[in-house]
Amino acid sequence: MISEVCYSQAKTNIADVIADNIQTLTKNRHLDNVYIRTSKNIYETQEDLWFKAYVLDSQSFIPSLRSKILFVQLIEDQTDKVVWEEKYEIENGFVNGHLYIDDSLKPGSYSLAVYSSASFYNGIKSFNSTAKINILKSINDKVNSQNQAAQKETGLSFTLFPEGGNIVSGIQNKIAFKALDSKGFPVDVSGKLYENNISILDFKSAHAGMGSFLFKPKSNSKYHIELSNKINYPLPQIFAQGTILHLLSNDSNFAVFKVQNSDKTIKKNVFLRVQSRGTVYSVAIGILEDELTIKIPLKELPQGISEVTLFNENVEPIAERLIYVNQQKKLNIEGVIDKSEYQKREKATLKIKVTDENRNPVIAHLGISVVDQLYINKTDSRNIMTHYYLSSELNGQIYDPGYYFNKNNANRESALDLLLLTQGWRRYVWNENNLKEHNALFKTILSDSISGNLGLENPNKKSSEEISKIVMVFTSNPSKGQDVFTSNPNGSFAITSNHLKMGEGQNLFIKPMTAEKPKYVIKLKDNSFDVINSSRKQMTSNYPLEKIVKENFDDTSKIVMRLNHLQKLDEVVVGDKNKKVFRNKYLGTLDSLSRLNSRNSDFVCLEGGPSRPILNCFMNNHHEGKTRAPKNGEKVVVLLGKNREILGTDYPHQNYYGTREIIYKNPDQDLTEEQLLQKFNLKMIKGYYGKREFYEAVYDKVTINDPFPDYRNTLFWKPDVITNEQGEAVIHFYCSDINAVFLGQIEAVNAAGLLGVENFKLKVVGERN
Repeated sequence: MISEVCYSQAKTNIADVIADNIQTLTKNRHLDNVYIRTSKNIYETQEDLWFKAYVLDSQSFIPSLRSKILFVQLIEDQTDKVVWEEKYEIENGFVNGHLYIDDSLKPGSYSLAVYSSASFYNGIKSFNSTAKINILKSINDKVNSQNQAAQKETGLSFTLFPEGGNIVSGIQNKIAFKALDSKGFPVDVSGKLYENNISILDFKSAHAGMGSFLFKPKSNSKYHIELSNKINYPLPQIFAQGTILHLLSNDSNFAVFKVQNSDKTIKKNVFLRVQSRGTVYSVAIGILEDELTIKIPLKELPQGISEVTLFNENVEPIAERLIYVNQQKKLNIEGVIDKSEYQKREKATLKIKVTDENRNPVIAHLGISVVDQLYINKTDSRNIMTHYYLSSELNGQIYDPGYYFNKNNANRESALDLLLLTQGWRRYVWNENNLKEHNALFKTILSDSISGNLGLENPNKKSSEEISKIVMVFTSNPSKGQDVFTSNPNGSFAITSNHLKMGEGQNLFIKPMTAEKPKYVIKLKDNSFDVINSSRKQMTSNYPLEKIVKENFDDTSKIVMRLNHLQKLDEVVVGDKNKKVFRNKYLGTLDSLSRLNSRNSDFVCLEGGPSRPILNCFMNNHHEGKTRAPKNGEKVVVLLGKNREILGTDYPHQNYYGTREIIYKNPDQDLTEEQLLQKFNLKMIKGYYGKREFYEAVYDKVTINDPFPDYRNTLFWKPDVITNEQGEAVIHFYCSDINAVFLGQIEAVNAAGLLGVENFKLKVVGERN
């Protein structure tokens, strides 16, 4: 037996090829990964939903500047119907947004999905940039998640995963297993391994239906597994010859592997490559005869999944597995609340300290929420770390990913290794084969601008001279300014993200600044959401599976104080009941101009008396001096021709063949929005969805005695807290009148791509002193 320690500093041409193979595939892969977090995940109708989106580079997790527009949709899960969609501005890699949950939305489960030009494209196998929320008419309708266990399916899927890929006879092999029900939820199992129908070992799951066992198969023996339910399962194929890769240890400094070969008579060179997110960090080289120990330094690797692949001299992979490294490389967040219990409306102070793995203070970008625990779905353990380190790195749904990052779980590291053993290396999105497939399919489908074209209304009517094709973009608010520019010679131009920012919270108008004749018109192509809807239906959801738990609330939360007894006013629109109300001020101005500049020549003759005015009477000698303009909506008499057509002033004879009463409608009044835009040769699009400040109650000696009840269930939401150079930040907020336990969460990222999460809680009890 040969035992040897190999380090990755040594290099050969083959090692360079092995490293270059994957790094070439990721060289130009400039993509983003978007994570969205909501202030809570249970909402009542007629509430504001607050959210923060992190747009990070998919490899480094550094805030990205690639994309400018975040496309946001609220989707009803049961019907897959989009009930709301808007565009938001991405500012330095972050989006702070909100939307209003209308009372018309049906109670149920919804997905808040987010997309950007560098994160949503052809080539994605699965989509994970969503947040799941539940919408209720009242929080009193909430059903404890204990019912989920009763609805759980009973079907069983049992799968075996040999470490490294294959089972080889004559060598001790590690076999991982996973048991799931028909909905993909874990099932704890136990069973026996049989050799030639004789039981040789017992095993049982260690975490979430997963476990492993060691055994050395014999070439002439037959093996099967029998679970406690008496169902038998065959083992995967056992190879007479081959090489296995076994992880001996994995700590903050080194990962140590044992490589064993069934053929002990031949020496051969092997290469062990370690890569994470498409970057190769080491290629170790060794000579394998019987057994070889390879020690890989982990100091330079980032936290997350790494793929370890063993190659032969022909650069062929012969064993592979995934490992998780450097959990200590993160932002350590210390959030200290000044008290554990507060009186109603009392001021709370939260002091935050953020450091790196070496306890050095860092400047970090934080998102902070403090919410009544009744509005938190505790079965959904997704957070910024589970999203970037697990869910977006593996194809497939992960059950309860938060378990692997909770420091209170003593077995979390061994459980995480089981997860990676049972996911299979082929599910790693940065796997070489997956990257090749991705690059072959990759195509950008979203844009950070809207395409426009300025051309003749009648293309067949050529202009006699060349003109400057000038376009003006403006809003109804003069303080927002305007932009005037010349299109390309072919008339093409773009409405950019800067234009959308100019129109934030309102509409943008685009107008051709050309002569009236020949008439030029603008065409716009903004089909972003149509493209999204078409593409997302072809992708699988990668949202984590919720853990099965029974929620238990403190006694203080059982007294639910809500606004059910209060009346809520519907939106009030003030206007003339006989006139169309335009919500946009500029369109209202255009409507007034349309009426003022009306070229309508219609009149009525009063010859028939005030109750029977005749419209556009052609018998001039009868009505001279007895005419007026018709009133919109009044009854008028029209004169009919021989074929019952309505006659006008240009009728050549004084004969007519009857009359009819009609309701008069002025063609220049009550124009629709579309008709107004067409009349004034305008195009209108929405700017970015408007920003809104989260309401923060502030109580002093006077307002603390305000008799109006304060039923805020979200005490604090601030998505853009920045720590100082000492890594510190201090926030203040005031409690409401709800006696409850409130849960706080802090999520963070810094300029180096380190991530962190911290949770805290406080209790509001009793009356004010």
